[in-house]
Amino acid sequence: MSASVSYSNPKHFNAYTGNQGSSVKSLAAKIKGGNTTSKSISNSSVAVATIAPTGGHQPFTLPVLHQKLTQYTRGSDRRQLLRLLTNPKEFPSSHVMKNVFVEDIAMAEREAAYERGALNGVKFMKVKDPTPSGEKKNNNEPMDSYFLQTLREICGHMCEMDGVIGSIDPMALYGGLLLRLCRSTSEKDALEEMTPLLARDELIVLPLKRRHHTPAGKTGGESKMAPPIDVELFVEAGDVHAKVTMIHEFGLFRKSDLIARGVNEHRLSEWSKLLSKGKPLSSNQHKLLHDAAFTNMKPWVFLDVDVIERINFGSGNNVRFLSVRVPDEKNSGYVR
Repeated sequence: MSASVSYSNPKHFNAYTGNQGSSVKSLAAKIKGGNTTSKSISNSSVAVATIAPTGGHQPFTLPVLHQKLTQYTRGSDRRQLLRLLTNPKEFPSSHVMKNVFVEDIAMAEREAAYERGALNGVKFMKVKDPTPSGEKKNNNEPMDSYFLQTLREICGHMCEMDGVIGSIDPMALYGGLLLRLCRSTSEKDALEEMTPLLARDELIVLPLKRRHHTPAGKTGGESKMAPPIDVELFVEAGDVHAKVTMIHEFGLFRKSDLIARGVNEHRLSEWSKLLSKGKPLSSNQHKLLHDAAFTNMKPWVFLDVDVIERINFGSGNNVRFLSVRVPDEKNSGYVR
């Protein structure tokens, strides 16, 4: 599946170059990531592209995984569930993902302005405050941050390096990176990847509530921020390469625990219907996330899900995958 980009606000994107819509088509062509490929993106690329996508899992392992998930959840056997999730023979930790798709690059930039990040090891931990309550928010207003300003400058320097072969538009490079910095899209894709693997009638996969889940201008939201985004930019064999890593904090919640906390049972019944039909659950998952009873609720099992993408902006090749970790420190050290 090839990535597609639609610019709903091309004037905002071209404001950095001074062009007014003249280069939108060429920028769209350059920003597109291309098809996921098994070719090496760079000499340092991992061989993850040979891993079968989640839709092609061996049929004899997935039913066994589901049977054990149901057995351990019904038996409240958390220790065995943790051992199951950390056994690569029973639960593969890496999965190739579909290419990123972002309809509005201006929206992606607004999201990225509120993110903490690290660029080639340099950390940018200061972020913009959300729009204060009572202050009118303009969704078309360009957003910026020191992290994004520095990223644009680095993109310009990378394209001007003597070792870079051919002509690369710095703003096309910046726009291509913005697509990978959109947390809402990355989180949705990760949820849709994890749900067929781990969600059962008794077990629900949800993101842990963080600041980005609270709309700007709303009070009483979650104050804890998501982990910083890690961006690496480098030149190899005449091409500009990038590696973007975004960490998502997920949790496995037992349906019985959610009901005991007073979570809306109608939404839980909707969950079961959607699960039985095999439809995407990310919308239903976010509805559960905003249920008042869910506030400050800890999951039965903590999961860290890394969405990692390597891009060769010269050839257009890319590979995007997720890596699932069961962090010992969050799960009270019950893995062993």
